[in-house]
Amino acid sequence: MKNNWKKIMASALMGAVLLTGCGGSGAVTDEQNADQMEPLTVGLMRIDDSFPFYVAEKEGLFEKHGVTVELQNFSSARDLSTALQGGELDALMTDPVVTALSLKGGTDVRIVAMALGAVPEEGRFLVISAPESGITAPEDLEGRTLAISNNTMMDYLVEQYEITLGLDKTAITTVNMPDLMLRTTTLLEGQEIDAAILPDPLAAYAVAEGANVVIDDTKLGKNFSQSVVTVTADAISGNRAAVDAMLEAYNEAIEMINANPEEYRAFALECANVPEALAETYPTPTFTADSIPGEEDIAQVNNWMVERGLLDEAYDYTEMVDTSFIEN
Repeated sequence: MKNNWKKIMASALMGAVLLTGCGGSGAVTDEQNADQMEPLTVGLMRIDDSFPFYVAEKEGLFEKHGVTVELQNFSSARDLSTALQGGELDALMTDPVVTALSLKGGTDVRIVAMALGAVPEEGRFLVISAPESGITAPEDLEGRTLAISNNTMMDYLVEQYEITLGLDKTAITTVNMPDLMLRTTTLLEGQEIDAAILPDPLAAYAVAEGANVVIDDTKLGKNFSQSVVTVTADAISGNRAAVDAMLEAYNEAIEMINANPEEYRAFALECANVPEALAETYPTPTFTADSIPGEEDIAQVNNWMVERGLLDEAYDYTEMVDTSFIEN
């Protein structure tokens, strides 16, 4: 394992909690329109999924649409969820599993937009193996250890891969390792685990450092991983105009990114804390504007959560997703 890895990722972690050019400063608004809207606070992690929010701030799109949006950066999904539960956020970038658990925990929220995952090519996750593990194909995972984060979207994804590829999930020993940095370094050092599921850019970095690609979910022909914009019910009911304006700015940012990915590439690398070793090859993420998860997607996640005992019963689609922002 190269010594510079820990330095790179320590720097990335520090960047996630600092207020830099990628969010944290808030947006200035048009005074006339701002008087009719309350400001919104959005919780983000410095990952590809959040990029449209950072572009919207950088390009003055929140100001253009007359809404004040403060972007708050968090270094972990746990801290992000805690802030939501504590009433500190009006919206956040998250996933359907966290959204359902928030509802169960008494925080009334709704999914209002998709980030990555409207199509299989968006929001790549890889199952990768240690460089000297000899695991190069999905069936090689049977009889080996695979690091995940229990009861999260990544846990859900691994089970969907197993089903899709016809693997015997009872023959694959999963190891709970929530810390992504620890999971990556442990894998690359060939200690304790044989394989792991990782999102980009960590997945891309691990492969560059010699890890083997075992499963690439963008090549499975079906979309499993989705990240979403989730908003509190209080903000939707009490500050509807501001949520509308925020999403208009968000979707406009997506259109700008998709139209000029190379123009935004350097900013994307900065915002997602992409390691320097990947700077020349890491692509600008692209998104699908005006999209939300489908009913089948939400039902599948809910049913898995019920099977795992995370939910007593599945939520109806409309209990988790507000379609009115797309319909309008």
